Amino acid sequence: MKQFLLLFAFLPFCSVVAQNKADQVKHIRQVYAEAKQMAADNGKNGKAPLDMHILVNDGSVVDNDFELDDVTDLVYYFNKTKTRPETDFLDKAKCYLIIENWTSHGHTRYREFLFDPDKGNLLFVFMKGETDGGFIVETRYYYDAKGNVVDQKLKSGLEGYELTDQAPGSIDWDSAQSEQESAAHFLKVFQGLITADKSILGVDEKHGKATPKAERLAFIRKTYAEAKKWIEDDKKAELPRNIKVTIHDQTMENYAPETDEMNFYFSDMDNMYSGLTKHCYIIEDHRSSMYFDNYSEYLFDPNSHELIFSYSRSSEEGETREWRYYFDENRKCIEAKSNAEAIDYGHSDKIAVIQYLRVFEELLKND
Repeated sequence: MKQFLLLFAFLPFCSVVAQNKADQVKHIRQVYAEAKQMAADNGKNGKAPLDMHILVNDGSVVDNDFELDDVTDLVYYFNKTKTRPETDFLDKAKCYLIIENWTSHGHTRYREFLFDPDKGNLLFVFMKGETDGGFIVETRYYYDAKGNVVDQKLKSGLEGYELTDQAPGSIDWDSAQSEQESAAHFLKVFQGLITADKSILGVDEKHGKATPKAERLAFIRKTYAEAKKWIEDDKKAELPRNIKVTIHDQTMENYAPETDEMNFYFSDMDNMYSGLTKHCYIIEDHRSSMYFDNYSEYLFDPNSHELIFSYSRSSEEGETREWRYYFDENRKCIEAKSNAEAIDYGHSDKIAVIQYLRVFEELLKND
């Protein structure tokens, strides 16, 4: 009799839990539908587009006859708000949807990451992966505000056949935890490109031996010419090695839309001293709107990610200003050339490079 009483006492609790789960899943599906609609309406109805597109072209040469491609295509959708009502600056960005398309040697993966548009926490991840042999897996994970899994669904099957439900965890594929880690990884990239890191105050100079100035300048110019040649070669290569970023943004209310186009060009390397396996040899950044046009280049040492040269050009209201900064091995600016009155000897460029390299390393860390 006691067992039946305990059972009846437990049933209302189960009902509440089930109802709560159903309500949360229903809410997440509603947020998902709204996010997809916001993404479809992005840049329409007279509003500035707010999105970021990242294309990572990578891969590896297995042997002389076989190159393994690896392409990741990411699209971020975000909103911007003001934290200070008295200003016009839209200084807070929150990503509400990320869409990933990945492919390598016939294997494909499509993922959607849904975030709460107000609080920013992960709500839902959908994944559909297919091997080159036609085996398909679909996963759906629903999360609460604390990151706990509310519900999960798993389907699998062969291409051309209806997918069937499987018990969660029965297939060794992506997990709820790994998808949370991927979401955090992609958000780091988003923050690194959209939000300025105010904690980076500067770059400490070193105090080692430096090459004589004339010799150093000749080395920098030679390295720059080689980097430009590598860029042209990369554009013609069957297996390019680059990251291309396009950001559509708006920094102020009732202000013209802005576009930021960045190119990270890199190569494979095995430098035991620096620990580098992917070396970014130059970064290009072109930021523009109807009011301004800014272009920058950041050149790195062939054996490290030490900045050795930076170039900037700013055009606004019919006036164009340029800056060129050359750095020695101790990160000290040894020559500055500019037609502008204000020069900072590369201080702001060195800060920008820290943030850009963090993004570069984050995008390629799973390689």
